[in-house]
Amino acid sequence: MEGLIDDAAKLDALCESLARAAFVGIDTEFVRERTYYPQLCLVQVATEDAVACVDCLAGLDLAPFFAQLARPDVAWVLHSGRQDLEVVHQNAGVLPARLIDTQVAAALTGRAAQIGLREILASVLGVDIGKDHTRADWSARPLPEGPLRYALDDVRYLLPLWHALESELARLGRLEWLAEDTARLVEDTQHEDLLPIWLRLKGVQALPPDEQAAAFALVVWREETARTLDRPRRWIMSDELLLRVANLRPTSVSALRRIPEMPQRLGQRYGEQIVAALAARAGSEHVAAIERAGAAERPDRDALKALQARVKARAEALGIEAEVLASRRDLVALLRGAPPAHLRSGWRAAELGELR
Repeated sequence: MEGLIDDAAKLDALCESLARAAFVGIDTEFVRERTYYPQLCLVQVATEDAVACVDCLAGLDLAPFFAQLARPDVAWVLHSGRQDLEVVHQNAGVLPARLIDTQVAAALTGRAAQIGLREILASVLGVDIGKDHTRADWSARPLPEGPLRYALDDVRYLLPLWHALESELARLGRLEWLAEDTARLVEDTQHEDLLPIWLRLKGVQALPPDEQAAAFALVVWREETARTLDRPRRWIMSDELLLRVANLRPTSVSALRRIPEMPQRLGQRYGEQIVAALAARAGSEHVAAIERAGAAERPDRDALKALQARVKARAEALGIEAEVLASRRDLVALLRGAPPAHLRSGWRAAELGELR
């Protein structure tokens, strides 16, 4: 079967196909321009005998569908699937018993760490899926034919792609590497981590430690507020304003409201909460997260360069990109005596040996 699943009979037929499947290619389409939580519009799935888009806005009972995906004997095959995992988990409360991420798999064969689906399909399978509808409005109904074809193609070739990459990984003896990395992706999906949001603040790691802590406290407050209101985080407070407030660190609502960039309504409505968040920054558990990540102070430049050179040399010997083996952030944390778990054990620890 192939096409849009927008009624109960079609969904029943798809579930029958899923019941026979050991591997399911999965992708999602969602919108979140005006909300904090993504609105799941489509879940695309591919098995050996079906390629379909499940319409999540059609008022269907999707519980049987997600129950099939949650079976312990089913592996999900995704490409760059972190966001897809988060969206499905938030909307349906399910995660895969086994995950295969073809972007991660490709990186372990020596391809670019962030290789896109279109690029790898062209190089491995000789297929061009195009990119004409990357900005489609997935909440539009009826869904136009062009976006529907595009969405179907996003999963149509995932299983053949995985089988090709599986052969390469088996030859290289790296299937266990993939299993380790993808299991960590699934685990991370179940735990909120605000550090990546903080790290995306422009220039935050160059700030003095107290400003870094203030910025993290504001990130935490903004995230909690955005979730409560179900509004995009930047609608609550822009990154630029957040950094400005962290720089000034006002100790009263009146001082906060005197900041030229501070919108009057924001200061009136949330001034006390913002000042309280700033006041609590020193004892916050999130400050410890900054320190564990090695972001609270600049590393010794020479020591970091030496570590990066060793990682690069080992990565070249393995035929993979250095960032796949250990990122700069990983190495900074290691220099501070708090290496991430994936450098303390597992295949990376075995390949890198004793770095310090």
